Amino acid sequence: MTEPAALRRGMGLRTTVSTSTGLAFAALEYLAMAGLISYAAGNLAWISIAVAGVLALIAWGFYGELNGLFPTAAAIRLYMSKSMDDRIALTVTFSYMSTIILVLAADAFIVGSAIAHVLGEPSWLVAVYIALLLGVATFANLRGLVVAGAVQDVATYAIVATTAVVGVIAVLHHPSAAAHLAALHRHHGAAAFVQAVALGVFLYSGFEWVTASAEEARSASLIPKGMLIALGLLCLSCGLATEGMVHLLSHSELASAYPQLYLGQRAMGSFGYGLMCGITALTGLNTFNAGFITASRFIYATAREGSLPPRFAHLNDNFVPWFAVIVLALTSMVVAVLVAVTSSWQVLVAVGAALEGMIYVVAGFCVIRLRDRQPTAERPFRLWAGKPLAWAGMVIFFVLAASASVSVNNHFNPAPLIIIAVMVGLAGWYVVAYIPRLRAAAAAAAAAATAAPRRRPPRPS
Repeated sequence: MTEPAALRRGMGLRTTVSTSTGLAFAALEYLAMAGLISYAAGNLAWISIAVAGVLALIAWGFYGELNGLFPTAAAIRLYMSKSMDDRIALTVTFSYMSTIILVLAADAFIVGSAIAHVLGEPSWLVAVYIALLLGVATFANLRGLVVAGAVQDVATYAIVATTAVVGVIAVLHHPSAAAHLAALHRHHGAAAFVQAVALGVFLYSGFEWVTASAEEARSASLIPKGMLIALGLLCLSCGLATEGMVHLLSHSELASAYPQLYLGQRAMGSFGYGLMCGITALTGLNTFNAGFITASRFIYATAREGSLPPRFAHLNDNFVPWFAVIVLALTSMVVAVLVAVTSSWQVLVAVGAALEGMIYVVAGFCVIRLRDRQPTAERPFRLWAGKPLAWAGMVIFFVLAASASVSVNNHFNPAPLIIIAVMVGLAGWYVVAYIPRLRAAAAAAAAAATAAPRRRPPRPS
């Protein structure tokens, strides 16, 4: 395969919006909506989503400014390294990158389980459905950004529109007796509402990953514009669907691995049931495709600087980091099987919410530090009242992250915190123990190539 020098700029605003929205709107989104209801039912459900949306706007401001400073595929890596010790920056970076794998894997399990449930198939076929969806997303990505972007546009906008319509139809129904009974057994307070907002933040989490596509956007200004529109689409569709669940679903339906299927059934009968099954399958393709688009570019940029093996920086003839895409697909498949075996999807929702909160804290810190260290640097996008908002955002996101890290399904559970600690520990080990050897080997190879005598062409006889 040939190795072009750079990625190709072919991403317009429509695909920027669909990628940002699609990265957040996984099948896990429906589980987070259902889980949120256990903390804040009734009108508090959509209020918590709206509050989380306001907080997501603060995060949008962080990433808009930081991406403007470093409009590259390695933006996350660059602004962290210029704000803190490089080893800490790399550890945080790799821990953050693992969030994508967790979301892809958990989403793969949810999608596969929903399809098997609808078709009445045995549970072992879940792995087959997961492999098929991952295969389609991998093939689309390897064909290049134009193909992957078209798939992303169709999938994302169909999912958002259908979810919003089903939510409206559900809200127009009279509240069911089962939903009313489920509401009577819930006890809420200030702490529960904080937890609901933490899960609400998870509904938006991942929207910022599109910044890794900065080198492929036709204009750097498209990234913050796309993220802002994506937040609006997520707030509207998730708020409507959540209120629909509050109106119609029972406690057992909310606690299932596929509450969206029951929402479709309660709102539109058997047609709605089948429709939401199709949409669930589409969320898998949507999330895998968007995850591969962004994560592979970030891995490519990290390998390009020498922090990952050089093979990850290889591009195919379609300007795609093909090895990174394949590794992402295989890793997601393995982790998805582990999720299926352990039934740990609820824990992964909490892990994802906590990690996103933590990385937003880091982003706020980087905004403050870089305003001090690079006050005159050109900022195409500048967050209004940047420092005060950054400090406030750091405190709020830290509280939300801490809350999510020790709570699963409205019960105290340290499993998310333990998983995060293990991930950070492994990332730290890689940074301290492996990267120096990787860079030393690269330097030795470069030195050897420089010192090697050039062969002269043979003289004509």
